[in-house]
Amino acid sequence: MSEFKELELEINDLNDEAAEERMRALLHQINGVHTARITASGVHIIYNSRGVTSEEITRTVHQAGFTVDYAQPPG
Repeated sequence: MSEFKELELEINDLNDEAAEERMRALLHQINGVHTARITASGVHIIYNSRGVTSEEITRTVHQAGFTVDYAQPPG
């Protein structure tokens, strides 16, 4: 049984369409990421915690050159 969780990353350098497309492509390559939606402040992610952790997602985004200002479960 899968365990889906949500994660919101605040990313201030998603300031153009090209950056948003890079982010979507990056997140869809991560095993365990189910959906990723660009928001006004960053990205909202639904992921399977049995396939990937929030820390791994955050680290991958940072290593791709994006500045993660804040990561938190939504709410």
